[in-house]
Parts: sequence; C-alpha cells; structure tokens
Amino acid sequence: MKRLSLALGVLFTLVNALPTAAATKTVAVKMTALPTLASGTFFQGKGGEWFETLVSKRAIYLVGTSEPTTGPTQGEVIAISPTNGSQLWDLPIPTPFDAVATAATIDPAGNIWVTGSSASAVVTPTPTPTPTGALNPGGVVVKPTPPIRSGLTNITVWEISPAGSLIASYQYAATQVLSPSLITYVNGSFVLTGADFKVTMSQTGKFSKFISASFALPKVASTQNFKDGLYIWKSYISKSAIPGVSGWKPPAQGRVILKVGSRTGNVYSAYKVSDELLKSQYLAGLGVVLTTTNANGYSISLLK
Repeated sequence: MKRLSLALGVLFTLVNALPTAAATKTVAVKMTALPTLASGTFFQGKGGEWFETLVSKRAIYLVGTSEPTTGPTQGEVIAISPTNGSQLWDLPIPTPFDAVATAATIDPAGNIWVTGSSASAVVTPTPTPTPTGALNPGGVVVKPTPPIRSGLTNITVWEISPAGSLIASYQYAATQVLSPSLITYVNGSFVLTGADFKVTMSQTGKFSKFISASFALPKVASTQNFKDGLYIWKSYISKSAIPGVSGWKPPAQGRVILKVGSRTGNVYSAYKVSDELLKSQYLAGLGVVLTTTNANGYSISLLK
C-alpha cells in the first residue's frame, strides 16, 4: 500500500509539472554592440598597420609594421592581457634597415615567430593609395596588402619570447621582392608562403625547399562556426530578422555573432559587428577574439 501511495504521489507531481514546463517561453536576447577589450592605433607612425592577431591564454598578440618618426620602418609586436586589456609589452623589432612584418604564428613552447621582408640598404617606399570611406556591405574580410618596396628582398623571420624579448632573427636572401603572407608550424619546422613562393625553415634558421610558383592563400570565410562546449558561436552576415533576438530586423543587415546552445538552438548572446572585421578566431578556455578596424585605429573584442 505504501509503495502504491508513493507511486501515485510521484505521478501526481509529474502531471502537475507538465503545464508549467509547456508554458515556459524563451525570452528574446537583445542585440548589442561588441564589447571592447582594447583599442588604439597601436602601431607607430602614419604608415603603421596591423597584419596579424595571435591568441593564447597568456596574451593576445598584435603583429604589424610601424613607421617611426626617425629610423627605419620596422615590425612590431604588442601583447595585450586577455584579462583586462592592458598592454603587457610592446616590442618594436630592431633592424638597421627598413623591414615589414606581415605574418606570424606561435610554436608549442609559446614563442612568437614573425616573418616579413627586410632590406639590406636604405630603400624608398612606393606609395600605395589608402581608400577612405570605402563601402563594404558584404562584410568581406580583407587582409592588408604589404607595402611594395623595391629593396625588400630578404625574407626575414624573427623569434620572440612570450615575455617580449627578441631571441633571434634569420634571413633568406632572394633576388626579388618576396612578401610572406602566411607562416605555419609543421612538425618542428616552419613553412612560409606567399602568393608566388613557398619555403621551409628549421627552428635553427636553415632555409630549404624553396619553390617559385603561384599559391592560393587561404581566405577568411564569410560564415564561421566555433564549438565551445555546450555552445556554438556563429559569425555570419544577416539580412533578416533573427528568431530569439530583439533589436535586429530588416532593413538592418551586417555581420552578427551569436552564442547558440548546441542542443537547444536557443540564442544566449547576440552581437553586431559595426566596424570592418579583420579577423575572428577561437581558443578553448579563452573565447572568441575579434580584431576590427575603424577610422581611429584597431579594436580587440573578447567574447565568452
């Protein structure tokens, strides 16, 4: 009898709970602007320009080229704290002649490897027009084009410690201007790739397997998804209303970033990207890092 009473009690509880669960309604999430972790011009001089963002749990690294008031053009690496956005260190890479930093990566030990082109003598830059107020309704991500200088014929690689100290630099003398667009760590070595060449370098600076040919460089997808445990971050161009999100409806359009439940499909966070997106990347334990640019410089956003 006691068992029967207990069973009836449990059944009564479940039946009473059903209408409550059915009546539960998901509350719409409001579309908000991207939060800013850090912002500024970062790179020195009128010609200062960003080329790459690297992410680690230790720091977010901005890599680019600076044009100091005096002295040669040089690569520069800036470390930003992912905790509060403060600047941990700033390393203008010392060089006797002009150099540009155009790509970078991190090895398993946490060292930063920056590559670019450098000169063996003083060279005069070839002016390149910078578009102002350019329209970009599709939100296409375009990586900056390195400045063309007739004397930048050395492929250069700089090894930098996580603490911001220059460990070593290596050069490959070419007969023409070669601009690395990508450096990747592969089985203890590095592969440097440009639009018209590819070369391998060991961790001790020995270059080999130089190939002169046309290479298709990877492009940033207009739609990106990042799996984050029980959630999925979705980055895409929206041109219509989004279910579960308020404050975003036609004729509004542009890039949005949503945090969506991988099982429920519910939207838990929604952000609009108002400025030009340069790069978006995800690191487990850190979050989604976005690099954007506007008339005032560059901004870093961290979404968790």
